[in-house]
Amino acid sequence: MISVSTTQRRTWIPFATVFLAMVLLVIPAPELIRGFLPDWVSLVLIYWALALPTRMKVSLAWVAGLAVDLLTLGIPGAHALSKAVLVYLVKILALRVRAYPLWQQSVVVMLLLGLEVLVFAIVDIVTEGGLGVLHRWTAVIVGGLAWPLIYLVLRRSRHLANLSR
Repeated sequence: MISVSTTQRRTWIPFATVFLAMVLLVIPAPELIRGFLPDWVSLVLIYWALALPTRMKVSLAWVAGLAVDLLTLGIPGAHALSKAVLVYLVKILALRVRAYPLWQQSVVVMLLLGLEVLVFAIVDIVTEGGLGVLHRWTAVIVGGLAWPLIYLVLRRSRHLANLSR
């Protein structure tokens, strides 16, 4: 017997939110606040890797990172590597971190974003011979502080899209 569901699953929502995060990434901002803006793509990828760890693939993070590399005219593969490492780590920690209260998740998100900045630092040392990412540490703190809002908005979108774990 075929059951007809009245609610549709909108599996395109995670892709749309990653695309929206990329749009937020390239919106022009004054140089004064540019260093304080979090990496929206990383925050969205962290959420989806926590919420749907079996569906979120490292390859999607790699492709999203390559797209960020193209959009920001950065070193090809730098964002791809950092996003892939980030999603891999989140998938490993997903069951544990989901049980944490939101403020503890914010601390974990800050640590994960900090690890991503370290990956960028290693890439900068290998390619340019210097540390060009020191200004990104403020974005790590702002990203951790913005996590509760990001979490609530994306959780609401996940429930409206009828996406379960």
